Amino acid sequence: MAFKNIVILFFFHTIFQSQLHNSIAAETWIKAGYYQANDITYSPNIQSINSTLYTHLIYGFANIDFNTSTDQMIVSISDDEQLKNFNTIVKKKNPSLKTLLSIGGKDQSSYDSGIYLLMSSTYFPGRKFFIESSIKIARLYGFDGLDFCWISPSSSQEMTNLGTLLDDWRIAIDFESKNSKKSKLLLTMAVQYTPWIQDLSFPIESMRKYLDWVHVFAFDYYDPASTNNTSPVAALYDSRTDLNTDYGINAWIKSGFPTQKLVLGLPFYGYVWTLVSPKDNKIGATGTGPGPKDYSFGAEAENEPFSSISSWLRFNDIKRGMIKYRANNASYNATYVMNYVSVGTSWVGFDDVEAVKTKVAYAKEKHLRGYFAWEVSYDWNSVLSQAAAGEVEDIQEGVIDQSGMHKKKKLNRVILILIPVGAVLILLLLVFTLWCLRKRRLFKFQGRIPRNKIGSKNEDRRGGESSSLHVFTFDEMKSATNNFSVDNELGRGGYGPVYKGKLRNGQEIAVKRLSETSTQGLEEFENEVILTAKLQHINLVKVVGFCIERKEKMLIYEYMPNKSLDYYIYNQVRRLLLNWEKRVQVIEGIIQGLLYLQEYSRLTIIHRDLKASNILLDIDMKPKISDFGMARIFKKDEVEANTLRVVGTMGYIPPEYVEQGIYSTKSDVFSFGVLLLQIISGRKNTCLHGPDENLSLLEYAYEMWRDGKGMEFMDPSLDDTTSSCKLLKCMQISLLCVQKNPLDRPTMLEVSYLLKDVNFAMNSLKRPAFSTREDEEVGNSNGSVQEIGDVDTATITQLVAR
Repeated sequence: MAFKNIVILFFFHTIFQSQLHNSIAAETWIKAGYYQANDITYSPNIQSINSTLYTHLIYGFANIDFNTSTDQMIVSISDDEQLKNFNTIVKKKNPSLKTLLSIGGKDQSSYDSGIYLLMSSTYFPGRKFFIESSIKIARLYGFDGLDFCWISPSSSQEMTNLGTLLDDWRIAIDFESKNSKKSKLLLTMAVQYTPWIQDLSFPIESMRKYLDWVHVFAFDYYDPASTNNTSPVAALYDSRTDLNTDYGINAWIKSGFPTQKLVLGLPFYGYVWTLVSPKDNKIGATGTGPGPKDYSFGAEAENEPFSSISSWLRFNDIKRGMIKYRANNASYNATYVMNYVSVGTSWVGFDDVEAVKTKVAYAKEKHLRGYFAWEVSYDWNSVLSQAAAGEVEDIQEGVIDQSGMHKKKKLNRVILILIPVGAVLILLLLVFTLWCLRKRRLFKFQGRIPRNKIGSKNEDRRGGESSSLHVFTFDEMKSATNNFSVDNELGRGGYGPVYKGKLRNGQEIAVKRLSETSTQGLEEFENEVILTAKLQHINLVKVVGFCIERKEKMLIYEYMPNKSLDYYIYNQVRRLLLNWEKRVQVIEGIIQGLLYLQEYSRLTIIHRDLKASNILLDIDMKPKISDFGMARIFKKDEVEANTLRVVGTMGYIPPEYVEQGIYSTKSDVFSFGVLLLQIISGRKNTCLHGPDENLSLLEYAYEMWRDGKGMEFMDPSLDDTTSSCKLLKCMQISLLCVQKNPLDRPTMLEVSYLLKDVNFAMNSLKRPAFSTREDEEVGNSNGSVQEIGDVDTATITQLVAR
């Protein structure tokens, strides 16, 4: 009876979820439009915009001006009044409307010099202040998100820096939302019609992770000055060339970018050419160049000089010209999906109602996120906006087929057939699922692990993925560990004991046997097995296999003869075995392991339990990160996650994780900062430090650095005189990693760069996270900074900023 009730509840739950999904899908379809407030050739009227036809309106553009003393984005006085009026007016007509503030500009000429400073590889502080001030300005003027309209990067370095910018921007938005208890700001970006510009590729993975969606400017394929033939500058299809919307959208999809993050652009303007012969006026007809200079076309403009800058026409100007010269009907070409009209020797190609409807139907067919218009004030009595919005309603009601032709579909009969069939299938699926869970509850993940015989060499030791694991029997483990002898026990943790063992082929192993009282459950066990099967790197501990026989949960690792890092650095005698040269090797190895997890593997992994006891040392004292039981895989479109269950080791976890359950790549950066302080000092973070023994390790390190006593904090056995990697530099980097605000922490890529930079300059530092004291930030009013030079002495030189 209970089983029957479960089935009934599950059935109705499925039907409800299906209806809810359809409702959500309808609500999340994007109907966006740009409003270019700073168009110097045109004075658009905000009042004329019918905002009820849109779900999102994007205000363009916020000028990228920087306050030279604070590196913050500033709003000019002339923009201030427009920004205040914009949201008030458009949201009065449509209270549910979402608005975004676009930063940048569609054309290269509209960018300020600040954009290039922003994308500079050495402009880390300026990037941080720019991001924070952009969020403040969006909140101040009532915007619901930010749009980055920068579609003309000029170098591979700028593309890389774009990915870093989006990473930091997303972290800052999420952090601000959590602290302010406000809804999270949207983050979008304008891109051109393909995922590359000449030989430069956009940072696809960063855009997947950190952007809510992108606006694909699927037009402007041709420069009107580069051809004399009338060309379809916004064609949906064109079999003669790659310059068409369909090619561009498919290129984005093939690059791995999700369709649900692509928003298709609709141009509310066209281009005008001058024909050689008025009689030859089809698409591709021979012309003499771009059209007349004034914003009309026809006989009155025949004597005007040609100009590629002024050859484009707004849709409302095209319609006025058609009325003026009595060109009542524009021709529609279904092959290219575009409209065109000619008067005398003037020929105009553009999108009218037919083309707009077909393109919106195409976006729906391709499962894109929606469409946007460039730009809404160019519309003629909102006819294009109504056509696009009406097309969406028709598609959702099921009255349009794939060709865009309106056609009534009788759905009721189909629904009556599908509901009972679906109910039977769901019932069968539920019964089968319950049977599988009961039969193989413990072993359900075994089939997900690639397996191999012992001794096979199937992974690259520098870094590879999808290694094969061996499934061991209980008897094999019993024999290898001498019946789990106490003499073979290497150590014991909350999960249970670890034994040294030797396989029949002579390979030495370490066996972690989870006890019945272990705090690490089946989920963590499965997690570690699956992760280690996917990830292989020289600085990650290799898992040889596992055993799940007789209700056991055992993980079998490669044997690490030199134990873990904490075995050495906290012991007064054994620490002497790790001189500064070897500790630098350990630091660099940990960085490489984290870089692989965060940047270089096809997955993004957050370890969440990085600490000294989880850094194992091989026979050459090279480090390997271990224990992935708490690790989490991030999807490619995620930048952070939230959990109610906080795991890890206190003292290594960042404040946003302790207080709000938020974890990201910056969580592991924080843990690395704590670990680095322990490596250079030999001090534990579980003890209190200082003259009065009342300071945490982080706060004690900060105060010693602030007072110029950094070398007194260090392990006295260490000597960095002959090393290019200085102790004080490591101290400063570690203090930067343990900042309270995740945005103030560098990425692991930046940590790697700073560690190698002999001219690394440290900005004024705030107190680290979890500080109990308060004081002003280090630094003087002249903006001086502490710098580590390439000198042989470990001193700090005060330099006055230029």
